[in-house]
Amino acid sequence: MKLTEEKNLSRWFKDYAAAFAGKSGRLAPMLQLKLDHSRRVSAIAAGIASELGFAPNDVRAARMLGLLHDVARFSQFERHRTFRDELSFNHGARGAAIMQKCAALSACSPADIRRIIAGIRHHNRACLPARLPAPELEFVKIARDADKMDIFYVLYDSWKSGALRRSPEIALMVNLDGGINPGALAELRRSGRVSVANIRSLADFFLLQLSWVYDLNFRPSYRLLARRAVIDRLAEVLPSTPAILREISRAREYARRRARPG
Repeated sequence: MKLTEEKNLSRWFKDYAAAFAGKSGRLAPMLQLKLDHSRRVSAIAAGIASELGFAPNDVRAARMLGLLHDVARFSQFERHRTFRDELSFNHGARGAAIMQKCAALSACSPADIRRIIAGIRHHNRACLPARLPAPELEFVKIARDADKMDIFYVLYDSWKSGALRRSPEIALMVNLDGGINPGALAELRRSGRVSVANIRSLADFFLLQLSWVYDLNFRPSYRLLARRAVIDRLAEVLPSTPAILREISRAREYARRRARPG
């Protein structure tokens, strides 16, 4: 992606998001949250791409994918007042449809268009898509890793600051005070995953995030996980039961191995 193309896409996204501001000229708090999230994911995606040794043009494309990955969240919240896909629409698929009509993206190379559309379309899937060409799959992986890395921050910071009590939509309106669902813990022990169907409380949401330790794709992502002390923060908020402590220890060792060179 050329520098001029990156600037045009950045300008398009800025104008697109601003169109959802109210009469005050300010975005609703939940949309401002998504705008800030998109900007941080953009920087994380570029950092991962850079550490992977991507050429500058490809780093720029990764940066734009990070910025645009949640483009459908704005219309989703405006129309449905929720970020829950099951109550509205699949924001990955809708975001891809929005960007397929974007003139600023259409002016980019066919390869960049394919990589960015694929990354937006599939970043929120439970599992990686099958049978994508390697260049597109690599960008899907970057989008997924960068998105997770910022959601780690958003949920912990919202819990720590008390913002979750004021805006429970941040955690998709789950029960903020419930305990761990035994089914979620059993699923994590069995498969290293926690399905959305097993999330019934904020504690389960944090357990889901612990399962994401097994779902990152790149060594730079694991290095960032360590630098940000993500597992330590999850240990802070999760119940300190023997079963949970075992899962934290297991995730910590897995992340340590994945962060090593070689």
